[in-house]
Amino acid sequence: MEPATTQLYTRALRLLARRNHTRFELRRKLLTRGTPQAAEEVLDRLEEQGLINDQACALQRALDRRQRGLWGDRRITQDLKRLGIDAKMIPGVLEQVNNEKEEADSLREAVQLWVGKAGTPGVASQLKKLYDHCVRLGYAPAQVRGQLEPYFQQVEWPQEH
Repeated sequence: MEPATTQLYTRALRLLARRNHTRFELRRKLLTRGTPQAAEEVLDRLEEQGLINDQACALQRALDRRQRGLWGDRRITQDLKRLGIDAKMIPGVLEQVNNEKEEADSLREAVQLWVGKAGTPGVASQLKKLYDHCVRLGYAPAQVRGQLEPYFQQVEWPQEH
């Protein structure tokens, strides 16, 4: 390996020591310090050594986002695409994530957490904030509406004149 490629390889190892990276992420970071050819050589070597694995990285990232961030499938999908994960790989990753923690359970937990902090929504504006929060977390609007149905019946709605 040439000295420049060795330096890139060392840089890649330092980046991987901090956290897993996808091939796409590492390529982007390595290209700031080296040539495309050297970056590809380093990436190929890391892949051969099993140090980068997009499938494993995607699964770990998605599980973390579901468990700790309480993200829904839509937001996880966006995040994985942003990391350069192959779109064909994502449905399988989501299936594995949902086997670990169902999306509906995660949504229920997100609602309970919000209500625990902000209180039960008593007016329409508070319910809208909770609804918007859940949609931003990546849950389908219809799914959120279904989960929030009990609150819709308890809320004081503004009177029309």
